[in-house]
Amino acid sequence: MVSTKGGVDERAFFLKWERYFVGHMALDRPEAMVTFEQEAQEIEQACKDPRRFTVLYERYFGEIFRFILRRAGDRDLTSDLVQETFLKAMVALPRYQHRGLPFRAWLYRIALNELRMFWRKRKEVVIDLSYAEVLGISQEIGLPGKEEDLLRLGKAMGKLTEEKNRLIELRYMDGLSFLEIGQVLGIGEDAAKMRTHRVLATLRTYLAPRA
Repeated sequence: MVSTKGGVDERAFFLKWERYFVGHMALDRPEAMVTFEQEAQEIEQACKDPRRFTVLYERYFGEIFRFILRRAGDRDLTSDLVQETFLKAMVALPRYQHRGLPFRAWLYRIALNELRMFWRKRKEVVIDLSYAEVLGISQEIGLPGKEEDLLRLGKAMGKLTEEKNRLIELRYMDGLSFLEIGQVLGIGEDAAKMRTHRVLATLRTYLAPRA
């Protein structure tokens, strides 16, 4: 077992709260709104006392769970990866630097790294797209929302590289801002925006009627 200096059994800590949230349908609750200043104070408190990390865990559990579940495709596996994500986040929290960047994007980056390690072993990427999400992308690129159009869009996305698909997923399926996408992928906000628009242009090319 891994434990903090304060004597908190981290894995047991997360397992306890995970059972609580899943049991109380936390996955369906919107994340609480909080100012940057408030969250910075919460992070500072959690660095001093790991038990205060519960506040951050409560706020982002559902969001990170959905993010990983969409890609892992299995709830038990997702639970394991979510636990590892928050475990590593709590251990690394003293090294977290605000720099005006969203804390949740930092969590997404850790979660994405956990998924990458899983994908390397499995050599397969699973993405579960809902109708609403595919419809949202189709509207962004000016594609009618008919069923046949969405099927075409799905095939077009299948032609994209993993890197390009990741931009689309983070922006339109996970709802991250360009600033957050930049932090997750280790690039600037402008670069995230530019790359995403390029991917959308590529999708439009794939979907353009052939002469």
